[in-house]
Amino acid sequence: MKARIYKNALGLILGGQTLLFGLFLLFHKDFMETKGAYESFTNVMDDSHAAALLILIGLMYILCVLFNWNKLRRWAIVAMSFIWLVFFTAFLLREIGGYPNSGWIFTSGLNVAIIYEAVKEDFE
Repeated sequence: MKARIYKNALGLILGGQTLLFGLFLLFHKDFMETKGAYESFTNVMDDSHAAALLILIGLMYILCVLFNWNKLRRWAIVAMSFIWLVFFTAFLLREIGGYPNSGWIFTSGLNVAIIYEAVKEDFE
């Protein structure tokens, strides 16, 4: 188990970060609140449903790494990449809408790390 944790440290970090951001959104209401052109999209990403989805995907990916559930892990990493791509879009639309933030830079880098994990990892 210790060797698996060491070998899959990046995956555990990505899953943990997804889980923690979901918890952050759950306890910090209106973090993504926007007034303006992109209000409907960014406000949906602030919902507790989005937080629950992040928590579920992050926890699922951590469990997949720890217990070597590779078939489910393939789906979990795709889901994690997708949800972070949606958050990238939400943060970028906030930036375009006049709410300066660096969240879009953070989420684009995180998505690159997730894609790197998906490419380098052996899911056999």
